Amino acid sequence: MAELVAVFLFIGVVAYAVLGGADFGAGFWDLLAGGAKRGREPRHLIDVSLAPVWEANHTWLIYCLVVLWSGFPTAFAAITTTLYIPLVLALLGIVLRGAGFAFRKATVRTEEQRVYGAAFALSSVLTPYCFGAIAGGLASGRVPTGGDGDAISSWVNPSSILGGILAVLACSYLAATYLTVEALHRDEQKLYRYYRDRAIAAGAVTGAVSIAGIFVLQADSPRLFDRLSGPALPLVVLAAVGGLVGLALLWARRTIGTRVAAAGAVALVIVGWGVAQTPYLLGTHLSINEAAAPDATLAVVVGVAIVAGLLIVPSLVLLFRLSGRGDVGVGDRPFRGGLTEGERGSGEGMTEGDGGGAGRAGRGGAAGAALAAGTAQAKGRRRTGAKAAGTPAVPLDPTTVQNRPHRWVPYALCAGAVTATAVAGARATRPDARWYRELNTPDWQPPPWAFGAVWTPLYASIAVAGGHALNATSGPQRKALAGEFAANLALNAGWSNLFFRLRSPLAGLAGTLLLDASNIRLLARVARTDRKAAVVLLPYAAWCAYATCLNAAIVARNHEPRHRGPAGS
Repeated sequence: MAELVAVFLFIGVVAYAVLGGADFGAGFWDLLAGGAKRGREPRHLIDVSLAPVWEANHTWLIYCLVVLWSGFPTAFAAITTTLYIPLVLALLGIVLRGAGFAFRKATVRTEEQRVYGAAFALSSVLTPYCFGAIAGGLASGRVPTGGDGDAISSWVNPSSILGGILAVLACSYLAATYLTVEALHRDEQKLYRYYRDRAIAAGAVTGAVSIAGIFVLQADSPRLFDRLSGPALPLVVLAAVGGLVGLALLWARRTIGTRVAAAGAVALVIVGWGVAQTPYLLGTHLSINEAAAPDATLAVVVGVAIVAGLLIVPSLVLLFRLSGRGDVGVGDRPFRGGLTEGERGSGEGMTEGDGGGAGRAGRGGAAGAALAAGTAQAKGRRRTGAKAAGTPAVPLDPTTVQNRPHRWVPYALCAGAVTATAVAGARATRPDARWYRELNTPDWQPPPWAFGAVWTPLYASIAVAGGHALNATSGPQRKALAGEFAANLALNAGWSNLFFRLRSPLAGLAGTLLLDASNIRLLARVARTDRKAAVVLLPYAAWCAYATCLNAAIVARNHEPRHRGPAGS
């Protein structure tokens, strides 16, 4: 039970790093945007992209604190009584950052906007640095089990400094990547080039600092270094590959998969850190089981975490979808290149007023509303601009809806095929067999329960993506796509038979390599017709790649042939 709560805790850490980290990184680029005139357009893109979601992303921070406090009270007490200085600075940074971001948009005087903008930008750098320094202090074992450790050296040390710098750089890379894709979606070529260059530079600098950090960890945190170069090495390699893929997609002017690659790279780094610390919560001491609360408390935490996930995750997904469509957020019109005369006269910030003097200055008055209405009619994508001027919203074209039906039959067929694949694979899988238990497996192999927890949502994502993609095609193209899905599922079910029924890790490795090749073909074919479905399939492909690394490690560790006893042995 304690390990499950630790997994839930780390899910929150990863989510906050990927989502909240991009918000902090946006403040970093706000700080470097330049003066009022030069930085107006980059800051406006930050405002319209950040305003709808920045507060919601802090939900994950609250989630992490509650799970840590409830599930591992000993570790919580040790961390808060030792690292209280960076924790207070991070909390202060979050408060000042939110206040600066809100007040900057509510003021019309340039001098005031500069003060609030500076508070927002500087706090956006301070907060992730403090979180990274906390991670470095934990990883290097500078937090004693009883708490009340050194308040200065616990977070002012080589590992903490490295962690703080990497946190700021990773957040800046995430934010620049997200803003690059946002600018491309808005057909804003100037801002696209602006943020693309910064995303590539941030990614390159982050990689260089990570390589240099190897020597820092080797000298200051030897256990973390040994674990990162051992059990967590596949995750580190996959993170590097994800970062390179993200940079390549940025250079190739691609939107599909770019944000996923960047977020995946950062998430894999954090997961690698977690694997390297396992089984200790404080880096080198206090194991998960030692710090865990009583089983009754852990059971309540698990139940609350599941209910919270069912309530919060769909709400956040809906918020991000509405924000991406421009239905919520700053300004009631899409952003296109230049600014209106009213905005040029409003100084540096962009306001969210609802008709008052400051609101009219931030939106550009009637000129901005007219521009919004014209863009909505031309593109058929935004309707809120017309509302800002008090004119009727442009209705959706009914032919657009009629020409893109989503029939239920492909979804049902895909769900049936995926269910058959899951049943066939489960019947062949025998993790309790004696020959399997005798295999020499790597330390980073997940526990048996994790495979079912991962494959259940992955199989569901295959069914959803398959139905969505098949509905987007017709004729020979649909038949070819259906054949690609069928071949992929056959290879998926075949791996269990190759590995467990034949009792041959080498045959299983061959099966996973074929499955990886099929995943690449499937993603390429789906992306040509339905990019959303391709994005949904990315976690499935990533998990299969991880399974290939795991299978290869088992093959490497078991050179001698095993005794082939009865099927049930």
